[in-house]
Amino acid sequence: MTEQRKSEITKEARRRLDLWLQNDTIENMTVYGSFIRFNMGLGLLGGYPFVEPTWMVDKGFDGFVTEEEWDDPDYDEILYGLYDEAMKIMKP
Repeated sequence: MTEQRKSEITKEARRRLDLWLQNDTIENMTVYGSFIRFNMGLGLLGGYPFVEPTWMVDKGFDGFVTEEEWDDPDYDEILYGLYDEAMKIMKP
């Protein structure tokens, strides 16, 4: 993955996380800490996989990465970094 693409994915993932945090809690987004739900909540591969909450409609939660990018270790680095940040604000 190029540094430019890594930067684009990081920026888009952060944009989506920020929208979540403006409209809901990290607890609800991750079902109290699930990394899988965090990743699915961002919807970077194929879009948001559940029924969209009303705040999410028309906010660009469509697919953003390819399967090749999703399988790249750089993608994991991006997502785990954001996940770690998000877990710091989760209420006990």
